[in-house]
Amino acid sequence: MIRIVEAIPLEGHRLKIRFNDGIEGIYAVEPERRGGVFRKLLDPAVFNAVRVNPDFGCVEWPGGVDLCPTSMDEEMLAPMESPSTP
Repeated sequence: MIRIVEAIPLEGHRLKIRFNDGIEGIYAVEPERRGGVFRKLLDPAVFNAVRVNPDFGCVEWPGGVDLCPTSMDEEMLAPMESPSTP
């Protein structure tokens, strides 16, 4: 089961993520595009309060906003798995 073990907030609503399988990368949260409860993350103080939930291995913020680690992993790996065109 994929789990996040570290999440560091970066500028531009991005997170530096490390998964339990050793994969690391930058994840763009894009609160404007996601809308709804994610709009809370436009506040830098809220966004920077990100933490890793030790029970579920997901990133979460105050107010019940969270992201699925499996989806994040798939999104981050997708560009690496795309065939390149010369």
